[in-house]
Amino acid sequence: MNLLVSKIASYEFVAKNASPKKRLNLSDERDIKPIELLWIFLNYLILISWSVVVLFPIVSLIIATFNVANTRLITITPFVFGFDNFTYLFTSERSYFFSWYGNTLTIALLTMVISTTAVALNSYAYSRFRFKGSKHSLTIIMLLQMIPATSSLIFLYILVQIGQIGGISPIFMLVIIYSGGAVSGNTFMLKAYLDSISRELDDSAKIDGCSNFGVFFKILLPVLRPAIIMVALWSFLTPFTDVILPRFVLFNIQDLTLAVGLETFINVEPKHVNAGAYAAGALLAALPALGLFMYLQKYIIGGLSEGAVKG
Repeated sequence: MNLLVSKIASYEFVAKNASPKKRLNLSDERDIKPIELLWIFLNYLILISWSVVVLFPIVSLIIATFNVANTRLITITPFVFGFDNFTYLFTSERSYFFSWYGNTLTIALLTMVISTTAVALNSYAYSRFRFKGSKHSLTIIMLLQMIPATSSLIFLYILVQIGQIGGISPIFMLVIIYSGGAVSGNTFMLKAYLDSISRELDDSAKIDGCSNFGVFFKILLPVLRPAIIMVALWSFLTPFTDVILPRFVLFNIQDLTLAVGLETFINVEPKHVNAGAYAAGALLAALPALGLFMYLQKYIIGGLSEGAVKG
């Protein structure tokens, strides 16, 4: 033991007193070459540049929200802190912010519930059952995705007018249109996710006496949770980001969605432009999506872990 300690001490003495060129390398790490240093520098440069590109609009929006020096443009300087933009947003005669917010939340929640339920059931049917016309209907759904959304605006406008004749409000017609678009767009994604899950789970559950709905709700639904949550999030975000369709469908200013309503602050005569109120409304519009994502994030991670264990 004493011999081992003396050898270690001698190695440490040599390593400390040796010249830089002859110093012993006691670790397993090798020296970094200049080309590797250059590569690391370029990687960090790209990451920092990309972070600036992503964060600059967000920071500019937050600064413009509390900047009362210039309400006609979204600017960073000159900066004067104040809450006048929020006051205008909540109290101005030209602003129906709470009505717009309520309309958007109603459309978003209904769209999320309807589209998520329909997508989950459709994908389960296409993935686990073989019925007459299944392949052809999937092909039709795929072809519908190839049609640009803007090319269907005239048809959607006519559909909304027919709905109004039947007593259906334009807001609920928007829910139907958004839900239909989400179903056709997300069925393929969720079906592919279901196809990757072993059918042995289904067979084991059926042996234990589960029906088809029991297999779906008790066995597959917990594994599908991450994909279903992503479908729900995308469906929820659509009414907050869409400007074109509500502009063609909604005519009463109190019935507008948040995106179209806030646009009236900047797409008007120069004397009525209020970019600060627009920025304040945009900042508040991001809160529901941000809160929903933060709340559902744990279920996404938990569902992925649970799916890996069950798979």
